[in-house]
Amino acid sequence: MKKILVAGEQDPVREELSLALIDEGYDVVTARSGAECLAAADGGDFDLVLLAMRFADMNGIDVLQSLRKSQPDTTVIMMTAHGDIESTRRALSLGAFDFIHRPVKSRAVVSIIKTALEIRCLRREFQQIIYKNKERYGYHNLIGKSEALQGVLEVLARVATNDAATILIEGASGTGKSLVAKCLHYNGLRAYQPFVEISCASIPPTLLESELFGYEAGAFTDAKRPKKGLIELAHGGTVFLDEIGEMHPALQAKVLQVLEEKTFRRVGGTKSLEVDTRIIAATNRDLKAAVESGAFRQDLYYRLNVINIQLPTLHERNADVMPLVEHFIHHYSRELRKPVKTVSDEARELLVRYEWPGNVRELLNTVERIMILEDGASITPGNLPPEILKRSGNGKKPLVPNSADFLDEGSAADYQALTREFQSGMIHRALQRSGGNKSEAARALGLSRLALYHQMKRLDLLKK
Repeated sequence: MKKILVAGEQDPVREELSLALIDEGYDVVTARSGAECLAAADGGDFDLVLLAMRFADMNGIDVLQSLRKSQPDTTVIMMTAHGDIESTRRALSLGAFDFIHRPVKSRAVVSIIKTALEIRCLRREFQQIIYKNKERYGYHNLIGKSEALQGVLEVLARVATNDAATILIEGASGTGKSLVAKCLHYNGLRAYQPFVEISCASIPPTLLESELFGYEAGAFTDAKRPKKGLIELAHGGTVFLDEIGEMHPALQAKVLQVLEEKTFRRVGGTKSLEVDTRIIAATNRDLKAAVESGAFRQDLYYRLNVINIQLPTLHERNADVMPLVEHFIHHYSRELRKPVKTVSDEARELLVRYEWPGNVRELLNTVERIMILEDGASITPGNLPPEILKRSGNGKKPLVPNSADFLDEGSAADYQALTREFQSGMIHRALQRSGGNKSEAARALGLSRLALYHQMKRLDLLKK
């Protein structure tokens, strides 16, 4: 039941409004003075306060100011018999929802109160959505302690509160460009405004233009009525242009206009519309190379690249592999209602040594697959996909031996034998990765093909 406080000096008006609200099913409390109103507000959590502009002991504006401090979430509607425009403006600036001029009609007041409470309910739901998004896209969701990731987090913390800066996020597919863009939005000053995401690679250029900028009625055959584009709908918020490297050059010029002049035109329109939108772009392409080849506008590249965020591959921050694995295991254990699994030492070694060409996205899919298909208490090498076992040496003893293993055995460490085994392991692994291509393996090892041949001959690897 909604709780309403009716505060006013005139008994007939106060009683008439109270009875009308009680008939509508509201819980009503009354107050005759400003002090009595503030005391009642301190003692109860009201959804709405119907407040007179003047009391014998206090001014209604002063009461409103105190209410906004003590009950900031409470909706306040002012009642006045005076046409004081300045007081009205001040009350609205202090957060009053509306003004009701006396003499008042109970039905009209009840209607206004219903509308005010519905809006309050919607505002609360919206705040809950924003809170969930802030929690979902907080920086704590960028898992890892590697130096590479900490460098990214440091940049994010600096630019999140600068809502005017244009940001270019570069990184391979699966490194988390979309997550970073959402972290920037929901942890910045535009968090309560729209976040609009669009993939430039998934929409044909002709459709992408109308999606971004909208169109006027009659712009083309099926344009029966005008339509707002995503940039217009994101006014005050953020537009995330994913894979902007795939955007057609003609559209690049229009995006540049939005960045430089904060204006655009709908398709088929003649009027320039102003927009306040922050643009975050992302790409997995080398935009510098695209600029040199003429596939991407140089002026747009430099305008986008005000703040550059380079996301490392998972292979470049492999110290974060196991923290990510553990995070995903906990996530899917809750979602799939399965007990939290442990990871065996052998499986850990294989997961860390795997290069993860699909980056964090591949790791996420791998853990999800294991959690769905496997019922054991621990993740072992047998639970891992074949590609991880194949690229990691089939889960056997590491190709590069640990010298501590030799020392722990109590025998004299054979330096030459250890060196030969280390070199043999490196060459064997390079050949595995290259599919037996000796030229490619030599390049990976920093050797010439001839030097690799001599090393293989010395280590008796040619026959093997």
